[in-house]
Amino acid sequence: MNLLGKWYWLCGRSRWLAWMILTEVGVWLVVTVLSLLGSTFHFDPALSEWLTLPSGFSRFATRPWTLLTYMAVQFDFFHLLFNVLWLYWFGKILLLTLSEKRLAVFFIGGGVAGGLLFLGASALGAGGGMLCGCSAAVIAVMCGAAVMMPDYPLNLFLIGAVRLKWVALACCLLTLLGGGGNQAAHIGGALWGLALAVMLRRGITLPGPRADKERSRDASKMVRILRERRDDMERLDALLDKIKISGYESLSRREKDELNTLSTRIKKP
Repeated sequence: MNLLGKWYWLCGRSRWLAWMILTEVGVWLVVTVLSLLGSTFHFDPALSEWLTLPSGFSRFATRPWTLLTYMAVQFDFFHLLFNVLWLYWFGKILLLTLSEKRLAVFFIGGGVAGGLLFLGASALGAGGGMLCGCSAAVIAVMCGAAVMMPDYPLNLFLIGAVRLKWVALACCLLTLLGGGGNQAAHIGGALWGLALAVMLRRGITLPGPRADKERSRDASKMVRILRERRDDMERLDALLDKIKISGYESLSRREKDELNTLSTRIKKP
């Protein structure tokens, strides 16, 4: 397997997710290098200005492509890092239930919805300047994953297993702490992701692969199995701790039977 093939595999075998992340990183590198060259040789490439979304409708009318291109321009390295990491993590989870075409609809639709709400908020005096970054699009993916697989367990460092819906809620609250027009864009992305996921959960299908329903059922079954297996492991650890402290004979007859059942069940693949 070549390097690109390994990258596809790391991205859940989704070429769209793999290339979207590469695009975000690539555009940031190009913009950063050109900005450094401009500062060194005293010229202004103005690339960011042509790609970011302006707050005024009159200016936007002369650059309508910015409703899409603003998602590929990040404010700084840490802006890029968090957006790419969240897209990678939550995108892979969403791919467990939906096709990569659906993932693209969540991402692009969330970005467009965020951009339109940014323009609306700016027109009402709630924001200004320029909008850049794929935060709104990423929040749409995050909310979609949380609605499609709310009980998916995530093992967090120093915390342990936490259900996806609580992780997504915390991430959304952290993102929405910002103010002004950017906050409006984040809200637009979240609303798009939630609405689209709720539609899909209720069986309101969109044009796309019929395999999504089967994949959703398989993913729900997998989440249930993982949750049951985690509960079995926790109960088995509790019984083993009791044996370690007080000896095997300290177990009741029921606990001994439970220990044998859990040991057999956990050994199964």
